[in-house]
Amino acid sequence: MRPRITFAAFSLVISRGQAFNRVSSSAGCRRRVHLPSTRGRHRPTNTSLRLGSEEGDNVSVTGPIYVSTEGPEIKLFTKEGCTLCDKVKEVLEAIKEDNPHSLYAVDITDDDKKEWFDKYKYDIPVLHACDVYWTKHRLTEEDAIGGIAEASSGSFEKRQGEPNAAQYEH
Repeated sequence: MRPRITFAAFSLVISRGQAFNRVSSSAGCRRRVHLPSTRGRHRPTNTSLRLGSEEGDNVSVTGPIYVSTEGPEIKLFTKEGCTLCDKVKEVLEAIKEDNPHSLYAVDITDDDKKEWFDKYKYDIPVLHACDVYWTKHRLTEEDAIGGIAEASSGSFEKRQGEPNAAQYEH
């Protein structure tokens, strides 16, 4: 039997060192989300993919920033020290009361995020809503409110202009 810890409207199920957030909601694009392992305080074991980082400078920022029981899941593709990412977080945090959503950080420099690093290394912050590309670089409150409303209603569609640095480097 798996240990289960229940928090309000969602539960955390831990199985073989993997954590999954099960959210019971019919709002927009909510679904089962893989949360990072907490072993080693979210630190990757191998820093070889952390281009430009110093030895021992391997702190991952992957994980939930805040979780709501309502609204869509927004993923912020980021890395440690990204000041533009901080500005996007501030915009989303400012509207979360009237436009509920959950925000998760995905550190593109983590060992298991090589695919995202290859695509987004020159373009963070990048946002996904409902697990599809939304926007990059900047986010206004107006754009955030519109995107979250679309995702909440289930009508969110992938936007044009998704970056892919890998296609130009091989």
